[in-house]
Amino acid sequence: MANELIGPGATLLSSVASDEDASAKQWRRLLWFPLALSASLLILPQLTFVTMSFHRDIGMGQVSVDFTIANYTQILTDVFYLRAIWETTYLSACATFCAVILAFPTAYWLASIEGPLAMLLLTLILASALITVPIKLMGLDIILGPSGIVNRAFEALSIISSPVPLLNNDIGVLIGLIQYTVPILVLMLFAVVQTIPRYLEEAAHIHGASNAAAFFQVIVPMAKQGILGACVLSFNMCMGAFTSPLILGGGRVLTLPVLIQQKIIDDSDYGLGAALSTVLVCFVLLMNVAVGAYVMREVRRRAKRPHRG
Repeated sequence: MANELIGPGATLLSSVASDEDASAKQWRRLLWFPLALSASLLILPQLTFVTMSFHRDIGMGQVSVDFTIANYTQILTDVFYLRAIWETTYLSACATFCAVILAFPTAYWLASIEGPLAMLLLTLILASALITVPIKLMGLDIILGPSGIVNRAFEALSIISSPVPLLNNDIGVLIGLIQYTVPILVLMLFAVVQTIPRYLEEAAHIHGASNAAAFFQVIVPMAKQGILGACVLSFNMCMGAFTSPLILGGGRVLTLPVLIQQKIIDDSDYGLGAALSTVLVCFVLLMNVAVGAYVMREVRRRAKRPHRG
């Protein structure tokens, strides 16, 4: 009797499972086209830039047919371009450090208060992240100007006697990059902090740890990989940022994205511009690979560590 009851039920379940597998296969086939289209839109322009980077500019927006590495030789031996690479990396690293320092405590505070207030603040942060970058930078241009709020406040407090130049230099670009990345990092790190069990922090307080000790000795180590991921994301965004150096740098802060725009749009030097683009992409890719290798090494080291029973 039991076998008679189980047999038809098993057949029905097997039929349903086979139908679901067939439906899933059909959906997978439909996904191949958008995947191929997206890959083409991403890969083909990059291949075009890489190919063009191995040809010299001959004027009037034309490149030679001869294959050469002269563009890369010029970039890697000319002090002007090496300084631009250093400037881009330095500003990106400083902006990443400052953004994480600001974003992680903010994310931790938002995760601790919870409730409607946290959701409201997160919504406002998300809304600020979605505002067009040039609009936000124009606001910063007004705030940081010689007659802006910042300089007037410093003068009112007798901190300075004359306006401090906060625009058309590295300081202005740095502030713009921080403002560009902080909202996204707050949202990202908020999700990271929420994965940390609350009882770990409570246990630290029970054992006499202060708020600062619990934060630096429990929360920060637990969120280490999330913080590292936020650093990578922020660094990538800053390395490719064009609007902040252009508007707040006033053309005086020559980062790689600004030079690429000048070479391609202003000078029509497509070969050198393509080489600069390739160098930027390869440099950022190598940085990401290095961080990924470090993370994998840490994971393996922890896996080999004996568990305390």
